[in-house]
Amino acid sequence: MIIMVNPLPLILPNWAWDIIALVISVVLILLLIRINDILRRREAIPVYVSRKVIHIFAGPLWLITWLLFSSDMYSRYFATVVPLIFMLLFLGIGTGIMKNEEFVRTMSRSGEPRELLKGTLFYTIIMVLSSILFWFVPVDIANVPQFAIFVPTVILVFGPLAGGDGFADIIGRKWGKRKFKIFAEKSLEGTIAMFLFSFIFTSVLLGIFWLVLNPVYPTAIDPLDYLIPILLVSLVATIAELISPKGFDNLVIPIIIIVVIYLLAIIGFWPFMPMSLFPV
Repeated sequence: MIIMVNPLPLILPNWAWDIIALVISVVLILLLIRINDILRRREAIPVYVSRKVIHIFAGPLWLITWLLFSSDMYSRYFATVVPLIFMLLFLGIGTGIMKNEEFVRTMSRSGEPRELLKGTLFYTIIMVLSSILFWFVPVDIANVPQFAIFVPTVILVFGPLAGGDGFADIIGRKWGKRKFKIFAEKSLEGTIAMFLFSFIFTSVLLGIFWLVLNPVYPTAIDPLDYLIPILLVSLVATIAELISPKGFDNLVIPIIIIVVIYLLAIIGFWPFMPMSLFPV
């Protein structure tokens, strides 16, 4: 069985390493939340930025920890545990079953628990579905590097969803002067930020995966070959963000990205095959 980046493949079985990777993933996300909370308490960052810090970095940080899991058949379900925990937590707090005022202050704009049932909950749902449907295995059953022919769908989703949408909100609130409205009020500055940071975050995530995996499973693919797909996805994500109803961008953006790249792949206009559903 192929291991992604496991320094102890001869010592631990895959399931044991998956548990270790899960623990590392949980610790990193909790550390992010804790650091963000400390900065908010000390008023080093405003509340609206505090909320977006989690939005911007939680998904990509969790995604990078995928490299620590094995490619065992059930590895994706270990990785799903992290967003599933937070999804249930948001449901519990948002419906009033649980109470955590500090968590609400950190994760919501208004300070109302029910706000967690909107965009924040949608974000974790996309994380859960992505790990189940788009789990990335670096090689196929014949040990042929898959990332030579596939652009991992999950990276194309979370680059724009996390980095693009997160910075679009921050920059739009702080510097957005040229306002316009489609379904929700937007700004030209925020829209430009959406495109730029979608491109930056997607490029960085793909670059990290390529730098880590290429020495282990070498390919002839030049990272520059990914330029056009990333630009295209960034443009699609920007349009999706523009037409998203208020509070639903965390659903609309990933859905439109996935639909567009699969349609383009079907008709032959996508330069790389997107990662298949339920990859082996």
